[in-house]
Amino acid sequence: MNLSNILLEGISVYSIEVLIKTIAGENKVEIYNQIRAVSGIVVVTIIQSDFLDNKSTSQYEYSLLKMKYIVKDTPENDIDIIKSLAVKLIPGLVSFVPRLNTLEKKGAY
Repeated sequence: MNLSNILLEGISVYSIEVLIKTIAGENKVEIYNQIRAVSGIVVVTIIQSDFLDNKSTSQYEYSLLKMKYIVKDTPENDIDIIKSLAVKLIPGLVSFVPRLNTLEKKGAY
């Protein structure tokens, strides 16, 4: 897909909350930055959660993210692709669980 096709078709942007599980002691800021670098992701915001902080163990830590991403196919399919890439490519990221009930279209550009 080239730039002229994108401009003619428009771009849909969706937001979703994602629960991530990371290895304790890993640099979470670096993990967040690497998630931001995954193709299709536009914005990642960390949602502070005392509940998740209390669920952390000596092995794992949990975080809740709000992400905006570009949809090329369907929102569900594209978040599955992002999930696969993130877990496969980001050291220290154990799981990436999209909360599909929070999926929301933010706009078409």
